[in-house]
Amino acid sequence: MTPQVKNSDSPDNSSSGFADLMADHQPRLLGYIRSLVADEHSTKDILQETNVTLLKKSRDFEVGTNFTAWSFRIAYFEVLTWRRRCGRDKLQFGDDLVESLAATVEETAPGYDDRLEALRRCIGELPDRQREVIQRRYLDNESVQGIADDLGFRANAASQLLFRARLNLLKCMGGNAAS
Repeated sequence: MTPQVKNSDSPDNSSSGFADLMADHQPRLLGYIRSLVADEHSTKDILQETNVTLLKKSRDFEVGTNFTAWSFRIAYFEVLTWRRRCGRDKLQFGDDLVESLAATVEETAPGYDDRLEALRRCIGELPDRQREVIQRRYLDNESVQGIADDLGFRANAASQLLFRARLNLLKCMGGNAAS
């Protein structure tokens, strides 16, 4: 039986509350793991392992506590487990660096929803063409060359358009931080 969950991260107290929390937190968990692991394929594997562990430990989650912090802690230990398994690889972050990165990401996690909403608003305020290149480059994972070819631009012109869009987003987000 799935436990009923109600906390500051939970929208309701239904029997699917834990599954809803997990689903809602997938982008956060993926971003957190990406901040600790360089290899994208491994990141996805670690996310899968984290999800399995979250499900196994769902009964341990205390209603009313911070799901984000709890799930990040589990993901952190999954990263450490992965690091031990891959310890012979030459390209590995040191334990101190991984711990420092984890602490930094955990400190910034509480404002994630506000920053995400601000970013959505700022993207909505971009001129149409800038919004399009941002979406195609970062949401659709298209190459700059592919975007340029499709728009009839040279790659450097598409890069400049993307640069201006990122600059406008940075200005907009900076204005948000001040208010």
